[in-house]
Amino acid sequence: MAHRYQVRTGDMLAEIARDSYGTAPLTRKLADYNGITNPNLLRVGEYLELPARLVLAPPAAVPAASGALQPPHSLEGIIATFGDIRRHIRDDGHLNPAWETGHLATAPIPFAIPLSWDRTRRVQGIYCHKLLAPLVSDLFRAIQQEGLQEQITTFGGCFNCRPKRQSNKLSTHSWGIAIDLNPETNRQGSPGDMSGELVALFKRYGFAWGGTWSGRNKDPMHFQFCTGY
Repeated sequence: MAHRYQVRTGDMLAEIARDSYGTAPLTRKLADYNGITNPNLLRVGEYLELPARLVLAPPAAVPAASGALQPPHSLEGIIATFGDIRRHIRDDGHLNPAWETGHLATAPIPFAIPLSWDRTRRVQGIYCHKLLAPLVSDLFRAIQQEGLQEQITTFGGCFNCRPKRQSNKLSTHSWGIAIDLNPETNRQGSPGDMSGELVALFKRYGFAWGGTWSGRNKDPMHFQFCTGY
């Protein structure tokens, strides 16, 4: 069960990792999970997410169902697979457009989905990381073939360079590797009503589901192509 820890004066991340997991070597993974670039610099008063040990150190990666692309684990794995977007965020907080041009593409999907913020508009392509685009197209074809199309009522977005809600670390949406569906009835912190069949299909394609997270982090609208972050 994940929980939150508020940093106090004198705290060291290695000590927090040892107290929480019984071993200091998970310090780097805990730093990555929280988007901390320097484990030796903690801000007093900030909150750290302390996930279950298996989240930081899983026994094996989850295989993707389509193609050779595998879901990366931890911030280090995301950067190795999809690039270090942090280097392209300007001092004003905006992303250099060159990164978007070089790393993103539109994955065509076989049916149109209304936008959650404007149901008069529909999308028939998902703007995501170019490495993920073929898998996303395959996934949505499988959704249609398995008769799950009607389980998707609205599209809440994919690429969006921003911090994670209730956190200072970058959201996986920043890399274009997360998809939000049916946000109206699957708000963060709620149990939601996401279709179990739809969740199972996303997992077959290597996506982790935010509905398994706990407390305020629970996010049943959210699917991300990575673990440990």
